[in-house]
Amino acid sequence: MYQKTNFFYNQLKKHKKKKALILENGKIITYENLLKKTKLLSKSINKKKTLVFLLGQNNLETITAYISFVDDGHVVALIDYRINITLLKNLIEIYKPRIIFCERNKLKYFTQYKKKFSFKNYIGYEKKFNYELSLHKDLMLLLSTSGSTGSPKFVRLSYLNLMNNTKSIIKYLNISSKDTSITSLPFTYVYGLSVINTHLLSGSSIVLSNRSITEKKFWMSVNKHKVNNIAGVPYSYSIFERFFKRNIPKSLKYTTQAGGKMNNKLIKNLLQIYSKNKIRLIQMYGAAEATARMSYLKYEFAKKKIGSIGKPIPGGKFQIISNKEKVVNTFNKKGELVYRGKNVSMGYASNYKDLSLPDLNHGFLKTGDIAYKDKDGFYYIVGRKNRYVKIFGIRVDLSELEDILFKKGIDTIMKDAGENKIDIYFKSLLNSQNHVNFLSEITNINKNVFVIKKLKKKNLNKNYKFKI
Repeated sequence: MYQKTNFFYNQLKKHKKKKALILENGKIITYENLLKKTKLLSKSINKKKTLVFLLGQNNLETITAYISFVDDGHVVALIDYRINITLLKNLIEIYKPRIIFCERNKLKYFTQYKKKFSFKNYIGYEKKFNYELSLHKDLMLLLSTSGSTGSPKFVRLSYLNLMNNTKSIIKYLNISSKDTSITSLPFTYVYGLSVINTHLLSGSSIVLSNRSITEKKFWMSVNKHKVNNIAGVPYSYSIFERFFKRNIPKSLKYTTQAGGKMNNKLIKNLLQIYSKNKIRLIQMYGAAEATARMSYLKYEFAKKKIGSIGKPIPGGKFQIISNKEKVVNTFNKKGELVYRGKNVSMGYASNYKDLSLPDLNHGFLKTGDIAYKDKDGFYYIVGRKNRYVKIFGIRVDLSELEDILFKKGIDTIMKDAGENKIDIYFKSLLNSQNHVNFLSEITNINKNVFVIKKLKKKNLNKNYKFKI
C-alpha cells in the first residue's frame, strides 16, 4: 500500500462551494466538485506508490490528475504536453514510468503501454510489463531542469519542499480566498506550478487558459472574471508594458515577476504605469532546485532598489561565497549566491535508479549565480557561473542544445546573446538553417531565438577545441 499525502485535500475541503477553477468555456468547477473528480481518478491507479508521467497543460484534466496523484502519494514527473515524441520515448526508456497520463493519441505507437483509464480528453496508459521501481518515501515531484530540451535531468522534490515553499509564498504575497489569478505560464514550469499551488491552497479562484498573453481572448478572460493578479517572466512584461499603456484591467491589483532579470528601463516604465493605477509590482527570484522561490522584492522598494532580487523569503537565508569557499561579509563584494531553506530540493535524478536516493542537499543550494549584497541587505544578480540561459523565462542548458545537434554529427558551440537570443556557431554554414529548424522542432524553442554564426580559427584553442 502507498502512503497518502493529502497535500491538497486537507485544505481544499474547507472551501466547498467556492469557485476553484474557471474553464476556457466559462464553466465553474467548485472546490467540492474538484475533489470529487480527484477521488474518482484516484481509484484508477493501483494502491502502490508508483511513477507517473503527467504531460500537463493548463486544463481541467491536468489539474485534477495532479491533485489526485500527489494526494495519493505517487511520484509525479511533470512534462510539457508539447514535448517531441522522440524525446518523450527517450525519457520513458530512462525512467520506466508505470503510468503515463496524456492527451488522446499521444501514445498511439507505444506498444509497451495499454489504455488503463480515461478522464475527459486524457488517457491514462499503464505499462504492460511493469518494472518495479524503488521510490524514496519522501519523493513527490520531478521537475525538468531545462525547458523543453527533453533532458533526462529532473529535480527531486519532497512533500516538505512543496508545502514549505507554498506556505511561504502565500504568506509574503498575502494570497487569500478573495483572490483570482489566471494561468499565464505553463503548468509544467516551476513558476506556473507555484501559482496553481498557492492559489488552490488559499481557496482562491484560478482561470484556466492555454492562450498566449498576446491574444485578445486572454485579456477578455482577465476582464470577464475580474482577475486581480497575473504572473509573468521578463518577456511577458514587454507585452504588459505595451498593453497596459492602452488598456489596463480594472480588477488588477498586483503582478509578480520571476524567470530572469528584467531590464531596468522596462521596470521604470512599468512602475510609472502601475503607480497611476495603484498596481503593485512584486519581483522574485527562484529556481526549480528551490521548489519555486528564494527571494522577493517588496513593492515598497521596487523603485528604490531597481534591479534587486530583494531579500530571502520567510524561512530562507542567503550568503555570498568567494572563490575560496569563504563567506563574504563585505557589502557590494561579488561571489556565488548560496541559499538555505526547507524548500531546497532533495537533489537531481538522471535515471530511474536515482529515484531511490535520499535528500542529498540537506537544505543547502549553490545557485550558480554571481551576486552581491548592498548595505541595506538587498541582493543583486550580476552573472552566471554555468551555461544556463533564460529564454522567455524558461531555463535552457546550452550544453544540452549542443548535444542534440552533436548526436546528429553536427559540431556547434552556443553562447548567450542576451534578450532571448542564442548565438550558435557552426564549423560550416552549409545547411545551418536546416539544423536550426531541426533544433527548434525538437525543443519547441522558436527558431528566431538562434543567431547563426560562422566558427572561425580565432574561436579555437591550441587543441582545436571550441572557445568563444
